[in-house]
Amino acid sequence: MTGSDILESAKSAAIVLTSLSGAAYAAGYLVVRARARALGADPGFTLVDQAYVFAGFRFVLVLLISLLISIPALALLRWLGSRALLLGPRPLCVLETIGVIFAACLTIWAYLATTRVSGALLAPPSGWAAMAVLGRNSYGNLLALATTAAAAALLLWSRAHLLRAEDLDPLGAALALIAMLLVVLLPVQHGVFHADRIARRLDGAPPGAGGLGTPVWVVDRAADRVTLFGRGADGNARLVTLKADQLDGVGVVAIGTLSDVVGGSDQ
Repeated sequence: MTGSDILESAKSAAIVLTSLSGAAYAAGYLVVRARARALGADPGFTLVDQAYVFAGFRFVLVLLISLLISIPALALLRWLGSRALLLGPRPLCVLETIGVIFAACLTIWAYLATTRVSGALLAPPSGWAAMAVLGRNSYGNLLALATTAAAAALLLWSRAHLLRAEDLDPLGAALALIAMLLVVLLPVQHGVFHADRIARRLDGAPPGAGGLGTPVWVVDRAADRVTLFGRGADGNARLVTLKADQLDGVGVVAIGTLSDVVGGSDQ
């Protein structure tokens, strides 16, 4: 290998790493944004924030683990696909059309189930999705795992269909579109159902906390702002956003979960 070949390989590797880092950063933004919306927090977002980096690479790690778990199901679907090829062109086309319609309906349902949750900290949790946001059941994690497997299966299916058709026909375009929608949904689901559910209880309400009564919890942090959860004199839940430096000198006395926060744990 000559020096120019080594240089070209290094350039290609740098481009790939840069692209992956950019994709992870964008995914991290979606994760943080989706988590804040699901909880009801809106501390403000900036273009550059190290929280996006951590959230993005944590999402990538969870995604890889989910793909590893999905391998048996993907192998089974691949075997079923190879059997379907024996049906002939017309029956195969009918079967693929039914499969695309079914996949489209499931994708729409997954989007609705994921995005309908908002303000879980402010309203009494009702329904499996709101409970999953607070970590009170595992249905959200199972939905994210199923979406990961479905996205991988749709990507493999669309690739195989395009290789057979040797052109982008309507069926292949529909498969590719559904697969892309599922890929975009993955970081949103991670933010809603699987992102950090840890909350930190403070030893008192900091200045400017808007009359929050104890216990006061830090439930979200983005850029230079933090979101506090507490209850007012009327007993209603409140979220207050402060600059992070307003917590200087305020101690953390306990670590809990979002479920503890909503339940009013005093432990």
